[in-house]
Amino acid sequence: MSEIFNYKKIYFAYLECRKKKRKTINALKFEWDLEKNLIGLLKELKDRKYKPERSICFAVKEPTPREIFAGSFKDRIVHHLLVREIEAIGEKIFIYHSFACRKGKGTHKAVKKLGKGIRRANKNYRKDIYYSQLDIAGFFMSINQDILHSVFKKLVLKQNKSIKWKEELLWLGKIIIFNKPTSNYIMKGDISIFSLIPKRKSLFYAKRNKGLPIGNYSSQFFANLYLNELDQFVKRVLQCKYYFRYVDDIVLLANDKEELKYQRNEINDFLIRKLDLKLNKKKTRIQSVNKGISFLGYFIKIDHMLVKKRVVSNLRLKLQKIKKNSNLGKEDISVINSYFGHFRHADSFHLRKNISEKIVKGSKIKITIKENYYSLRL
Repeated sequence: MSEIFNYKKIYFAYLECRKKKRKTINALKFEWDLEKNLIGLLKELKDRKYKPERSICFAVKEPTPREIFAGSFKDRIVHHLLVREIEAIGEKIFIYHSFACRKGKGTHKAVKKLGKGIRRANKNYRKDIYYSQLDIAGFFMSINQDILHSVFKKLVLKQNKSIKWKEELLWLGKIIIFNKPTSNYIMKGDISIFSLIPKRKSLFYAKRNKGLPIGNYSSQFFANLYLNELDQFVKRVLQCKYYFRYVDDIVLLANDKEELKYQRNEINDFLIRKLDLKLNKKKTRIQSVNKGISFLGYFIKIDHMLVKKRVVSNLRLKLQKIKKNSNLGKEDISVINSYFGHFRHADSFHLRKNISEKIVKGSKIKITIKENYYSLRL
């Protein structure tokens, strides 16, 4: 009897998958004859005949130009099936200060913990404090699939599970890790955006057995698993107390610049030797925390945190387009409130007040401002 490829598990994977994709054409087509499609997919997995379908490739401009490969609804179910099976196991080995794509983590938790770390390292202004900010060059497109598969295999084989469970998970993981979406895809959206994407950030220019598609649910877990090797090195070997990572955006704190330089060099050496990666020297900096740390859309200092100017500028540009094209609608209010949700985690009362009052004053439709300028409502 199958340990992973059974109707109960594939049905729960489907339920997870449809949460945010139910209204898409692919999801509606799959649900038109749901039971038949799930049983068909289950048979493909059991018979080891499953192969990923054609992906949809498109490009986005914000926050920076990047390409997305979105798997079919059927493939997304398979991705959820794999992650549901391995996620809890990964959580047992991942460090606390890895914040990307994990339950109970995220950007807001990351900046909050970094701010707390700064204050602890600073010891109430009694010690100088410096930070090192590191970025991995072309991270997703540089992931070595052979190394990733080796790390994944090692994790699976360590588990106190049946031989059948290990065999099924290893087979499925291999299919997903080594899938090449650039060999079977259709392009959608504004094609001109692709010209803005550097070659080092595109799967179309990735070397053989390199890269993971941004857009696949499984890629998020695999990225964390891959860089967990680095996390363990930093915490266990370098014994760095203040280390924060969100995907490949890394911040380290110390009271000594030379210590940070040593750590940076050791990290780069480890990345090259063990993970076939390297640091992006242009985005690597070491300086005093007094100058502020730009991290995940915020500007963090010792005693306060601000929203990055770029994020505020993006909202103002959106408001200009809304004003130019038409009056505010429900979707526009939703976009504004999502920005305000980001702003609320920083010292931004006057910023929210200023923007809210300008929107209300310029709108022909009555808009209500919620207490403390947290959000707007038509």
